[in-house]
Amino acid sequence: MVMGMGINQLREISLGLQVSTLLTYIFGFTALKLSSLKKDGILRHGRINTVGYTLGALSLLFMLYSGIRLIIARAAPLILYIHGFFGIITLALSSLFVANRWSWKTVRNMRILVLLFLSTFSGGVYMFSKFYKRDAAAKKRSIKKKLAAKRY
Repeated sequence: MVMGMGINQLREISLGLQVSTLLTYIFGFTALKLSSLKKDGILRHGRINTVGYTLGALSLLFMLYSGIRLIIARAAPLILYIHGFFGIITLALSSLFVANRWSWKTVRNMRILVLLFLSTFSGGVYMFSKFYKRDAAAKKRSIKKKLAAKRY
């Protein structure tokens, strides 16, 4: 437990932040495409996507705690390491965009970043569903054991 929250609650918060990040990126892309002036659209797109980056970076705190617990317990599946690797690369490239390193801000690099983000996001959703089901099943078994023990 961290701050009175269980691991599944931390994972839910992290997933919520990541979904918000994805929606923010979609909104930023839409703002760019719907803008009548290219310069205004690019500025709006940048501001909106910076908010998305911030949400994604915040979710990292919750994800790290969950991942480190699994690694320490030697219960981390291979997908956790793959997800972490892609996540670090995605975060590093995103940082370059947010820091306004214009030489990196090409359409090609943005498309690569979108693919990295979507693959990392997909891996995270997959892990969330697997861990959530596993932990919910374990909790259910624990409750059944307690009820069975009370009967005797």
